[in-house]
Amino acid sequence: MTGPLAARSFTPVPDPGRSDRLDGEHLARLVSRNWRLILAVVVAVVGAVAVFLTQQVPVYRAVAAMALMNSEVRVSQVDTQLESYELTRARVETELDRLRSRTFASRVADKLDLFKDTTYLPVGEKGPPVGTPERRRAVVDKLLASYMPRRTGESLVIYIEAEASAPEMAARIANGVVEAFIRQSVDDQRETIEQSSKYLRGQIELLGDQLTASQVEMATLIRENVLDDEDLDERLRRQRSHLVAVLEVSGQRGGSGGSGNLRAELDQIEAQLADRTRSKMHLSRLERSVDLLGQRLQTMVERLGQIEPQLDQVQPDARQVTIAETPFEPSWPNIPTTLALAVPGGLMLGFLIALIKSGMDRQVWTGAQAGLAGRVPNLGQLPRIRPRGILRRRHQPGWFLRRFPRAVFSEELRALLTICGALQAGGSPPQVIMITSARDGEGKSTLAAAMATTAAQEGMRVLLLDFDGTAAGAGHLLGAREAPLLRIDDVLADPALAASPVPVPDQPGLALLRFDPRARLASARVAAFGSDVLPGLRAQHDLIILDTPAALGASDAARLGALADATLVVARAGRTPEHELRQCVARLQDSGVQVAGTIVNDMDLRLLQGGGRGRRHAAR
Repeated sequence: MTGPLAARSFTPVPDPGRSDRLDGEHLARLVSRNWRLILAVVVAVVGAVAVFLTQQVPVYRAVAAMALMNSEVRVSQVDTQLESYELTRARVETELDRLRSRTFASRVADKLDLFKDTTYLPVGEKGPPVGTPERRRAVVDKLLASYMPRRTGESLVIYIEAEASAPEMAARIANGVVEAFIRQSVDDQRETIEQSSKYLRGQIELLGDQLTASQVEMATLIRENVLDDEDLDERLRRQRSHLVAVLEVSGQRGGSGGSGNLRAELDQIEAQLADRTRSKMHLSRLERSVDLLGQRLQTMVERLGQIEPQLDQVQPDARQVTIAETPFEPSWPNIPTTLALAVPGGLMLGFLIALIKSGMDRQVWTGAQAGLAGRVPNLGQLPRIRPRGILRRRHQPGWFLRRFPRAVFSEELRALLTICGALQAGGSPPQVIMITSARDGEGKSTLAAAMATTAAQEGMRVLLLDFDGTAAGAGHLLGAREAPLLRIDDVLADPALAASPVPVPDQPGLALLRFDPRARLASARVAAFGSDVLPGLRAQHDLIILDTPAALGASDAARLGALADATLVVARAGRTPEHELRQCVARLQDSGVQVAGTIVNDMDLRLLQGGGRGRRHAAR
């Protein structure tokens, strides 16, 4: 192989380890490689969700709303008066807690007659018998789980969301909760008013009795002490003054007769005046007590007059602003929405599985990965050639290269020939190149046939030695199925057989020798072939390509590698495991074979770099 290109040598590269960084290119490659898996996961997830949804009991949701009053009039428990209270956030939260209480839920269940409703909670195995405490507890538990009060921000509107397996029951529960709350607020106010009225009536009766007793006592005091005679005090004081004057006159005259009687009468009048003074003071206290009792009685009567009319004018603490209507469609399962959400969920799950699979995957996908796995340079990446026609028939390399000379596959082959021409083998470009792979089915025969055809199209005299010899070998791919199968023993006995290779049809400059794959290639015969036959073939051809069996399947490649100036190891993208490629290269190198590098075959065209180079010429 000759050319003006500067020659260069390639040395094995160390394994720096795999990169774990997931960039856009790796992401696109991951999706491209695993799109079938991701699609299968999406289909599986959507199918599982669909099956799950079909087995679910439909749940219907109804919503009722009530607005709390901004303020309310209540009877003060301190002084039994009507007072106005502002509705604070704490009181609203208290009302919400009351709506969630078991006592309130029991009241709603009584209103809706759920304790006896066997359709709401069946008896027998699914529920306790009717009339038992266990059933009341079970009904309240189910009812509390079926509705939820909520409010938005600082709004005074409370929404009651109720769910049930029957649409009518959902609407009944939502409206029943609102109605029970309003009814309970009215009942609580009426009960408070009735209790206050009862208390006031009791206080009025007690005060009336006390007032009556005080008035009787005051009348008795007046009657017994003749306090209603306002002139009696004046008369007694005049008598006392008269007696005092008489006694003074009697003392001046020195007479003592009758003075004792006068003094006794004076003492009696003095005592009578003192008793009347005390009685008047007592009467004054009784009058003040009667006035106070009268005022208290009047106040109680006025309060009772204020409160009792409220029984007929009680206003509820809330009013219903939205009546729950019977829903027509279930809120669960929402099959369209759930299935729509299952698709991105399946995509994420599929991507996660693909990511895990990629982390565990040790297949060769790119040239850089092949170079790291084999610890030799990667010399080329060949794109996948799409099958043609309805029957998906494979293209023959020669026909495809002639039909699409500017396709990516054709360009990559020419680049590979250029790289091979720049390799150094004993101080000169390699003339004999062996192509092998770790296992069968990785495209080595396709590469051998395509590389030989490309070299022939470049004007070189090319000889293809097909040691594979099977129906998948390079000879069959070039359409030379009639070429005879030779044995090395026969060629060694008659070198003229090798001197007359079979021309490949429709491909000037390309000849073929096919060898029987069943013949055993002994090391001595291979060495004899290299010393006796190969020099003559080198003299007649510019490039000799050896298509050999897989290196890990037989020892032929390791023995034939001694004939080659350079060896290319083919790996199929997504099919060749890294460890097999590494093992193949190691086995060949241990056998003394000069492994020039690897070739990644059957790559996705979209993953090749080059900014679309030659893509417009790719086969459809």
